[in-house]
Amino acid sequence: MLGHAPPPSSSLASSVTRSRALFVAVLAVASLGALARTSVASAQEPVVEEPDPTRLDVERLPPEAIEITRDLYSHGFYFEAHVGVRGFVGGVGRLAGAGPMLRIGFGYELTRWLLVGLAAEGSVHRTKAPSPPSATVFEVLDFLLDIRVQANVSARAALWLGGEVGLGFATSQVLRTYGLQDAEDVALLYGGQLGFDWHARNRHHSFGLVGGARIFPGFEGLDGELAIGIHGALYIRYVF
Repeated sequence: MLGHAPPPSSSLASSVTRSRALFVAVLAVASLGALARTSVASAQEPVVEEPDPTRLDVERLPPEAIEITRDLYSHGFYFEAHVGVRGFVGGVGRLAGAGPMLRIGFGYELTRWLLVGLAAEGSVHRTKAPSPPSATVFEVLDFLLDIRVQANVSARAALWLGGEVGLGFATSQVLRTYGLQDAEDVALLYGGQLGFDWHARNRHHSFGLVGGARIFPGFEGLDGELAIGIHGALYIRYVF
């Protein structure tokens, strides 16, 4: 017995169904490929985070986003240590040469441009006059009140001018043998200094160079010649 052929409408429906299924499969594969390519491209492209000046975690911002000003440094009480050289012109300067100098000071920054401090200073000198007596050494001690006016040139650099007044004396009797009878007596002294200060990146530290001159009435020569002490030093300052 001969079989019956399927109706034409049934064959057409099956063909349309297969075509739709094939189209959907191709579309799905294409979509997955495009999504995969987009994911790979996104993974290879670095993410750049824009600086946000309103954030509190400013350490994550680039350096140029933070303006360096002197307000970032510590202000108030400070400690200084000076190492340098001091010599004399006139008076005792005709009898003694230059020698090493050490100074320690404390102070307070009243404003950004005005500083007040106290200091203790000492220097050692060797006599150079003809013997007798033979050449020997003597020390000079000073105790000073220091007032400075400071001009902030930039965020890290500053120039300052200071005036000093205090008491000083020699610790040895050797100058008496040369006729300087008042050298060991405590005497008034006064002078000034000019300095350059450079602030480190640390908010507490700065370094400086200073030079100055001071009049020592107790070290005048036999003929009344004025004795002027001239010094230069490097210093380090720590601000609490």
